[in-house]
Amino acid sequence: MARIITPKEMSEDKSKISLTGLTIIMMGTLFIYFLWAVINSKFLVNFSIDALVGVVALVILIRNLKIKYSIIKKYTSEKQFMILDLVAFALCFLIKVVVQIPFDFSLIILLISHYATKRIFNKIIEKK
Repeated sequence: MARIITPKEMSEDKSKISLTGLTIIMMGTLFIYFLWAVINSKFLVNFSIDALVGVVALVILIRNLKIKYSIIKKYTSEKQFMILDLVAFALCFLIKVVVQIPFDFSLIILLISHYATKRIFNKIIEKK
């Protein structure tokens, strides 16, 4: 039997999606910058400090992705959201590493991905 989700729980889930999404943006950006620094051997301080920041960012990123997908799984399949995140991170990585545009578009791509996820999730919740 399916569990009934209360309006209060839906509201909390909307807030959690927003918070985890913003944390994913920040930590994803830090991790992509770390990968760029490793590939180009241009570290902000030195490799050890940058690696520590990169690893912490990756751990927080993975933790928040798990939280996000567990919330989404309560309402629908998380596959479309995973695909959206994977495409966003792949584009960010390619733009940062391969294209090397003077202006960094990776943060903008992650923000667009966050708002798209949030909008799709809110539509799903409103149907319930």
